[in-house]
Amino acid sequence: MDWLKQHGGVLAAGVFILIWALIVLASGQGWNPSGIGWNFENTAQLGDSFGVLSSIMAAIAAYFAFRTYRSAQEDVARLEQRAAEPSFLNLLERRYDVLDRVFISRTRFRPTTGADTQEWQGQGALNRIATTIRRQGEHEKQPLSNLYLNAVKGASGLSNLFRFTYHIVAYADRQFSKIPTSEPMTKADSAYQYVRLLRAQMSDAELLLMALNCAFGPGHDKFKPLVERYALLHNINQSDMAQFGLTDLFAATAFGLELKDRVRNDAPLPIEAELEDALDI
Repeated sequence: MDWLKQHGGVLAAGVFILIWALIVLASGQGWNPSGIGWNFENTAQLGDSFGVLSSIMAAIAAYFAFRTYRSAQEDVARLEQRAAEPSFLNLLERRYDVLDRVFISRTRFRPTTGADTQEWQGQGALNRIATTIRRQGEHEKQPLSNLYLNAVKGASGLSNLFRFTYHIVAYADRQFSKIPTSEPMTKADSAYQYVRLLRAQMSDAELLLMALNCAFGPGHDKFKPLVERYALLHNINQSDMAQFGLTDLFAATAFGLELKDRVRNDAPLPIEAELEDALDI
């Protein structure tokens, strides 16, 4: 049925031409169902008839050649996407390894016990950094850029995580998107669907740090446009959005491609008990 919808007009034209050719040939044999007075001694009518027929047949052949070319292009694009999909999923798996290598340590000096060093790794390190920024943001009056840069100072592997995440999004944008970068992204685009898988992996702490990195760190020029194009901050906690004024730092699409996606009712973000005890503010 879909084929008939796409090519029905051309098929009808082909049937008409076939019937016309049969009428012309039948008239040449003496049987004249059309009622047209054919004079094959002059041959002009017959020649003209087949001249029109040849032109139409050439046009039909050109049309189907074009359709074949477009179909081949679409097949190549589908094959490329299928080949790129395992690589993308593998990158998502490898990202856990990169996340696990994030490391941070903090040393405090206590009057009774002396130096006390604590270490955090992987998701725990992200939670520790994010909680520090949240608590210091509540108690200290200093620029948000300073809060972020001071909190991530000495964090090993954090920049690697952001770079790796950026390249995953950029890979999806190159391989799967059919929408030019000059045009707004839509939910129907394949690249957006793939990036949603990445977005679902990211914790509240990672989303906050990624947002601040894009706003104040080296990710401003390259990563921030992709964050806004693919709504990577859609799941960020609203208490973080309010506390740090993130809506003033990013385009609205960073929090959802459509207005209805940006209206959420998150519960207040809980402070992890084990991290709260470790803070010395």
